[in-house]
Amino acid sequence: MLADLLRIILAFFLPPLAVATQVGVQASAFWLNLIFWLLSFGGLGLPVLAIMWPVAVIHALYIIITRK
Repeated sequence: MLADLLRIILAFFLPPLAVATQVGVQASAFWLNLIFWLLSFGGLGLPVLAIMWPVAVIHALYIIITRK
């Protein structure tokens, strides 16, 4: 329970890291969340998609809550 709470808090700051602690870096959920997160910072050269940060956070929360 405490680990999930820490992951939820981490999901607001570094969503890919929170997902990685839940499912590992080999899972497709991690890579999808990393792409969402990079898009939110313009990491892929598309700064127009800054709206993707909430998508990354919501996806991370979904992964943390549903995958036990």
